[in-house]
Amino acid sequence: MKKNRRKAENSGKGSENRILVAFLLNLFFTFVEVVGSMLTGSVTILSDAIHDFGDCIALGMAWRMEKLSRRPANERYQFGYRRFSVVAGLINNMILLMGGVVLIVTSVQRFFDPRPINGRGMLAFAVFGILINGIAMVLTARGKSINEKTISMHMLEDVLTWVAVFAVGVVMCFYELPVLDSVLSVGMTFVIFVGVLRNLKKIFGIITLRSPLTLREYRDLQEALTQLNALGVVEELRVYSLDGEDKNAEVCLVLYEEVAAEDLMQLDMQTRRCCESYGIAKAVIQVRYEISRENESVR
Repeated sequence: MKKNRRKAENSGKGSENRILVAFLLNLFFTFVEVVGSMLTGSVTILSDAIHDFGDCIALGMAWRMEKLSRRPANERYQFGYRRFSVVAGLINNMILLMGGVVLIVTSVQRFFDPRPINGRGMLAFAVFGILINGIAMVLTARGKSINEKTISMHMLEDVLTWVAVFAVGVVMCFYELPVLDSVLSVGMTFVIFVGVLRNLKKIFGIITLRSPLTLREYRDLQEALTQLNALGVVEELRVYSLDGEDKNAEVCLVLYEEVAAEDLMQLDMQTRRCCESYGIAKAVIQVRYEISRENESVR
């Protein structure tokens, strides 16, 4: 137990450190992008600066929530602090959504009022963007927490975005087509919107306690538990997640006959093992007797 606890603590600290480094890299590059947008006149770079600022908020919150999530439950937060990461994700996605609206308005204005673009400057910032976001992606990709996995996907999208900026920069070095910058900015914004909607759907599922198991997995688990409880039925089975990463279950078993303490302990152990086979880390098991009068008279 102590070894597992130490391993979990070391893993948590490693996760915090990786997220912190990714946060500092992203924050530094956000300021670089703002300066780069003013120097090159590119609205695409400005759009990615706003996107990266949203990533900075996500990284900062993820770093803080990674620390909070390890706090034990108390009288005030009886389920613990793991759902704080869900709140952080909701705030981050709303910021990205509002920033995207501003970017679309700015890009549409540029369609009617095009400005000269420095293609070579775009190339230089694109190379720098691929490097910085690539390092952050590699760092967070090593983690196993949902925070790090989500952030790693954000960083991967940023790398691909800067590859697209690089391609537009090459074209702009040879042809004066400032409209391409606005088109790319709008395209990037819609990509952000798709990611935001996908994240909000997941967050909504967590908040509404949607089961993390598929319908088939849930039915298979229910059937397996029913087979284990030969002396009764499975009255209730609830599977939920606090943060989208963990899986918890509440199982209520009804027994029609009284059983010995040893048999009851064995049923409890088998039920927990069955839940663990479906990735459920914590299961709360309740047993209720429902003995008919006929059974009582026989006794």
